[in-house]
Amino acid sequence: MGWADVGKAVAKVAPILGGVLGGPVGAIAGAAGALLGSALGVDADPEAITKALADPETLVKLKQIESDERQRLLEWQSTQLNAELENVKSAREREVALAQAGHGASWATSIVSCIVTIGFFVMLYLVISGGKAELGDAGLMLLGTLATGFGAVINYYLGSSIGSAAKDKLLGTSSATGGK
Repeated sequence: MGWADVGKAVAKVAPILGGVLGGPVGAIAGAAGALLGSALGVDADPEAITKALADPETLVKLKQIESDERQRLLEWQSTQLNAELENVKSAREREVALAQAGHGASWATSIVSCIVTIGFFVMLYLVISGGKAELGDAGLMLLGTLATGFGAVINYYLGSSIGSAAKDKLLGTSSATGGK
């Protein structure tokens, strides 16, 4: 009996944990098995865990463990989304404050954005026009870095669809509850 067999049994009650146990054998399945054995108070070997799974209380315990972990993941995702939205909000507030002060947009932001955008398209042209062999791995890495920066520039000035969707959802929930 191996971790894949234990994973199949666990997946009936705790699909995420079962998927990890039944996944590629190696460090991940072994580590998940060790954690599961520790949580169940048995040795971290497939036979001992399979024996423990015969107890209905153990299955309830597994379901609770997975539910708790799922809740922690959702809380973490919510925290990350709120941080992203706060970042976008503060950037927008900065631009508005500069405009209201009569300074217009920050020249530094505009210059960096132009450099990143021009650099991205120049590198893209060089790679596409056959310079891939001449540029080598360093040039491709630079293109990747500039592509990431170009995406950040676009998101800064135009917003991102994921951020907009999350904001719309958050605002819809807020207005439906009267802002509470």
